[in-house]
Amino acid sequence: MAFWFDKNELRRFSRIDMPVKIFITSAAPIVDKEIFALGIDYFPNSVNKKIRQNHQQLLHWVNHIQEQKEILQPVFLQVIDSAEILGEAVKQISLGKNPLLDESFSQQIMNNLKSIGRIKTLEEPAPKTFQYFLEVEKKLTHFYRLLLVTLHRSTSKSYHCFEPITESFKIDEMTQKFSQPSFHKIPLVQSINYMHKLVDNFCAVFQEMNLDYYLRENPQAWKVQDVRISAGGFSALYQKRFLPGRPLKSYICLSDSGRIMTVKSTLARCATNVQKKGEHNAFYFEFPDPQDQKYLELEIERRQLEKVTGLCTLYQFQISNGLI
Repeated sequence: MAFWFDKNELRRFSRIDMPVKIFITSAAPIVDKEIFALGIDYFPNSVNKKIRQNHQQLLHWVNHIQEQKEILQPVFLQVIDSAEILGEAVKQISLGKNPLLDESFSQQIMNNLKSIGRIKTLEEPAPKTFQYFLEVEKKLTHFYRLLLVTLHRSTSKSYHCFEPITESFKIDEMTQKFSQPSFHKIPLVQSINYMHKLVDNFCAVFQEMNLDYYLRENPQAWKVQDVRISAGGFSALYQKRFLPGRPLKSYICLSDSGRIMTVKSTLARCATNVQKKGEHNAFYFEFPDPQDQKYLELEIERRQLEKVTGLCTLYQFQISNGLI
């Protein structure tokens, strides 16, 4: 059963690729530690690979800076440290630990809350470069403020989350042009470019974690996802890994009917999708109500028939119009 998605056509239930409003979360969150946690891995192989590549590229280009390198290099390194501290906070929260209870780590968070110390040193000797660092700092400190409020207001029984951020930051717009070929071989420009990408990697991880908590409390915000689904389970691409052995719960809403089904779920398998730069998580279902499973099976069959009928209609149209 665990490998229902690998059995070609020799499976118990037929499967289909279709958009479905679906949300999966922990059915047994961690509630006996310092902070309410879902037991999800936000640093799987695909995320770590992006971070590692951007980190290496940043160091490569920083080493090739010719002018004012002795001034710029320490600031780049401090930005890296600040971004990594945010990432480490996410790792600790996902394990049920509150970073504020660690005096040394708490001090590191407080040090990054308002500013990243060395950035100010660039204002006079490198004013144009300083503007890029200033905008990177604004993005990082924004997430540090969210982190601090979250940690202060969360307990072992509840997690304080925020509405997901939809607007972009100024640094996101400022660095878009750096992908143009004319900038590809300029060390300072590429250093700033990869610094922004690295910071964005860690901010995205924080947002992914926050979203998991937010969606638990706000079903109206559940999004339609492209999934491969059957009455036995489903698989989809995520920027995280669900952990084996943890009880999960899936909420499935079929948009045509608006019916929401709550299904016990278990991770069947997770593998890194190198091409799509994500984690392919597959789950199987345990329906408390067999009628829900039957309904889902019939809905999948209906979608398959609609697809076949649509293809036949298109084929007939092409023949009648001499297109094939």
